[in-house]
Amino acid sequence: MRSSLLVLFAVSLLIIAPGCRLTEDTSSSPGSVPPPDEGMIDLDSPTGGLTTSNEAPAFGESSKYEMLADERPIDDPIESSFEYRNALRAGGARVFDFRALWGHLARIVDSTATGPCPLDWSGSLRLEGGIIAIEKAIAFEPDDSLMRVDRSTIRWISHTGPHVDGIQVKLVVPPPLPADSTGVDRPDPRLILTTPLYRRTFTLDELIALNLVVPVDRCGNGISMTSILVPLRCPHGHLAGAWETAAPDTTESGDIILGVFRGIWIGNRGIIAGHLRGFYGLNSAGKKVFFGKYIDLDGTFQGILRGTFGRNPECATDDIRPRGWFIGEWMAENTAIQGRLKGHWIADREAGAGLFHGNWGMRCSTNL
Repeated sequence: MRSSLLVLFAVSLLIIAPGCRLTEDTSSSPGSVPPPDEGMIDLDSPTGGLTTSNEAPAFGESSKYEMLADERPIDDPIESSFEYRNALRAGGARVFDFRALWGHLARIVDSTATGPCPLDWSGSLRLEGGIIAIEKAIAFEPDDSLMRVDRSTIRWISHTGPHVDGIQVKLVVPPPLPADSTGVDRPDPRLILTTPLYRRTFTLDELIALNLVVPVDRCGNGISMTSILVPLRCPHGHLAGAWETAAPDTTESGDIILGVFRGIWIGNRGIIAGHLRGFYGLNSAGKKVFFGKYIDLDGTFQGILRGTFGRNPECATDDIRPRGWFIGEWMAENTAIQGRLKGHWIADREAGAGLFHGNWGMRCSTNL
């Protein structure tokens, strides 16, 4: 169950989780601060002090990103079927990208830890009224497996302890059908996720911009989910990664650097398109902010990420596994805004580390 993530931005939390919702008006924390290339860390600057220079691939730290790349693309035969292609091209069809990670989320990049609470996450995903195409199996062990039951259902065998497994799929929902011959409307499509530890039925409205993390025990195990309604001809994707706290470091301007993050930028069909590295803290006005740099796999500069983060007030009493949100944007070399990102985070207070997971979309997207 080696995992594959690291980043500090993405998706909005529009959904109620058992006991918690991530919203844009909440507040809290999610990194040994990496050197901010030739710049100087400045949490009051529009760029955080980061430069637009190119970098070595994976910032010259390939070993620190290895566990993030443990994602196996799958060539699902259903994508070449007439039924799938016809549904995908149909006018009014809705297409969602759905991604789920489960296991010891807060220690997602700790490959040496031994799990005190190994868990069986074997389960299924069913899209009633639609078709599921499998895109990736994330960090599955050799004894784990991912399989198809029928066009609308997939099933998996997955065990974690302490690391993370997961899936990424495409959900295709054909246009609504008219009422049947009796005049009765057909039931609305829905997505049903079933595991021994967590079950949930999602409406299509909930999947438009899903950003949800749910702890399942006191050992740090949980499930993190993101989904986005795919905009027509508008690039979009996911982000995922890890952050860690550092001893608070106050700059000359009064900024307080609290930690760092590293992550991956996930593009079309779940392909890893680049790497992220950055830091977060409190600027001189006391606002919680983050800044990061996004490069492609060759190290070419792609953007500067910036935004704010906070703690989910509905989970404010959970000091062992605090959760929260982040929201931001990324800029091109000329500081023009390219798009937006939203997401959630979960922490392990004892480890001083955590996971972040979310979605990104270009400016043309209205789903973030």
